Amino acid sequence: ALAQDVGVSGRAELSDILNKALSPRAAALGNSFVAMPDDPNTIFSNPAAVSAVHIQDSEKMNVVSVSYSHYILDINEGAVVYEHPVPESFLFAGDFAVGVQYFSGGTSTEANATGQTLGTFNTGDVALSLAYSSTASNGLHYGIDAKVVSSSLVSGSSVQDYSATWLAADLGLYYEWVAQRMTFGFSVLNIGTQASTYAGVHDPVGPNVQFGASIRPQHLPLLLLLTLHNLTRDLEGHNALYALNDFSVGAEFVLGKAIRLRFGYENQLRHELDVPTGNGLAGFSGGIGVHVKNYDIDLALNDQGPD
Repeated sequence: ALAQDVGVSGRAELSDILNKALSPRAAALGNSFVAMPDDPNTIFSNPAAVSAVHIQDSEKMNVVSVSYSHYILDINEGAVVYEHPVPESFLFAGDFAVGVQYFSGGTSTEANATGQTLGTFNTGDVALSLAYSSTASNGLHYGIDAKVVSSSLVSGSSVQDYSATWLAADLGLYYEWVAQRMTFGFSVLNIGTQASTYAGVHDPVGPNVQFGASIRPQHLPLLLLLTLHNLTRDLEGHNALYALNDFSVGAEFVLGKAIRLRFGYENQLRHELDVPTGNGLAGFSGGIGVHVKNYDIDLALNDQGPD
């Protein structure tokens, strides 16, 4: 469990589940996903990119993605995404997508101030997202996402439950520069308000402004990505370039028709996990993907610093 102060990074505090890379591909690429081409999990980083997914033989297809991540003990999280294309003959031609994110902090022992055991309690978050994306002009996509977030710090307690709810929206733009084999993404995430509080304690809402780009170099089986996160972060007495410290990079190598090797780096995360004993490989990530026909299986490994 990480006892880090979210305020250190200045990232939006709208339930931490919304700032995590829940798909293995995103995690392996350092969460550099705002300009990612062809992946349904962009619903969580840039809703505009949803309509740029799954073009195969000039025909769009339904896409389902299921992700799961395990930490220590019984702490885990995951996501499910379903994307459905709407034909151009319909009024809202484009793509709809539904995403569910969850985080489970597991079960903990409840005790009073004298150490007497009272029972157990659970911790968990759930976010439900509905996105729509379409094409405005050649290569330019736009998108919007509405979501409900429920967070429970203490659930099932014999004394008192602490839960909160948010209503939020995401806006995004995505551009495909086909001639240069590049994409660009811009999104404003977590625009909203808190509908209910943790027993009267208010948790501030975003927004988290992101910009990113990707490129496939000519004659190289490689995809490179760069994302700038939280561009409107509090400078905290620093100069204007301080906001650029929250960046991530990713690289995906295509080996033949089936294998993809991935590497990533999150600069801000590495600084947040810096402790007196060092930060080890914190902020670095890697993974592998296997593509067979219409199916993809992805695995990722992220280091959280020294033990």
